[in-house]
Amino acid sequence: MVHLKRLAAPPHLDIQVKEYVFTVAPSPGPHSKTECIPLLLILREYLGYAERAEEAKKIIKAGKILVDGRVVKDYKFPVGLMDIVSIPETGENYRILPIYRKGLRLIEIPQDESGIKLGRIIRKMHVAGARLQITLHDGRNILFKEVTEEVRQINTKDTLKISVPSQTILDHIRLEEGYYGLIIKGLKQGLHGEIAEVKRDAPYPSKPTVKLSMTKIGEVSTILDYVMVVGREKPEITLPE
Repeated sequence: MVHLKRLAAPPHLDIQVKEYVFTVAPSPGPHSKTECIPLLLILREYLGYAERAEEAKKIIKAGKILVDGRVVKDYKFPVGLMDIVSIPETGENYRILPIYRKGLRLIEIPQDESGIKLGRIIRKMHVAGARLQITLHDGRNILFKEVTEEVRQINTKDTLKISVPSQTILDHIRLEEGYYGLIIKGLKQGLHGEIAEVKRDAPYPSKPTVKLSMTKIGEVSTILDYVMVVGREKPEITLPE
């Protein structure tokens, strides 16, 4: 069994570092171990539905917790960016989002948002049969049997708005100036605002950058890989202040 020492745990985990030696290590899954929260910790540390690990395991194994609309019974399941945690018995729904200077946290969302998820496109490639496959940041693969002109316009770093668990595409949001962006990595993680400028042609070794305006600390700049577009004039989902 793999254990994770609390002192070595990712800093975004909301746990007492010195109270015990070990904590829950996430299973391999759609998010890396440094960018997720194990499901057991969500129930015990974040929501307070259990005092001990055994109690949280019973709740999870009973199928009472949904992630992106599907029952998850692995108490080590890695829940990460944009994932939706639902508890049907209580009617609660939460989305995993970054908060400035705190890292990933659970943000309570209304019921009508619990079936909507945003996915950042990290890969676009052709597969067998001349079909197109798009991979999202959560490891989700979407296969297009017919490559239409509309599908060709979908590019990496854009965002797909999909329904869960059906995975139906509801909208395609391009990463463009004037749209709404969220910083998902780096020291400015959690800040969000209007995309004021996108510089894609930075000379080597510089990296493409994005400038966001009207964030809670004013205008900020970060590298393009750290930004996710989450809406046009306004965000498509509830974001932390």
